[in-house]
Amino acid sequence: MLRQLAKTKPISNVRITVRDLDGNITEQVVLKNTITNLLFNLYRDALAGDWGNILDAKIKHIAIGTDNTLPAVTDTTLGVEVYRVPLTDEDVTVTAQYTTVFYLAPDEPAAGAAIKELGWFAGTGSLDWGGGAGADTGTLIARVLWTHTKTTVESIQFERIDKIEEKV
Repeated sequence: MLRQLAKTKPISNVRITVRDLDGNITEQVVLKNTITNLLFNLYRDALAGDWGNILDAKIKHIAIGTDNTLPAVTDTTLGVEVYRVPLTDEDVTVTAQYTTVFYLAPDEPAAGAAIKELGWFAGTGSLDWGGGAGADTGTLIARVLWTHTKTTVESIQFERIDKIEEKV
């Protein structure tokens, strides 16, 4: 007789908050993003004791793109990356939960920038935007579609909440 296997499932939600220059919330949405096979493999390797790639699991950037192709677990880059923002804050105080926060200031990117996709990049190879030099660098761990036209009279906060819990 086979023993029941332990089952865990990662849960990842993204809360996006748009604020005007006075700090008033003008839009707020919670989305479930697609976790890529790249993250699942990092998780698998950590459980197997392969710590050689553990630095590639550290979330470093959120990337903004203009492609609205549906996310897939096999994605390794955004469709068309046009900007990225480094990690602003993180919280690891809750058991089995990791929260990352990214902040997009009113003056970034240029006014009228179309946002259609977001991607979270991890790893030592994930580089800052640097005028485009950092595009498509690092390990894409998740992707979600969200349509918004960014203006210079608003800021956007992207809060990603990752949880691991036992699957019943």
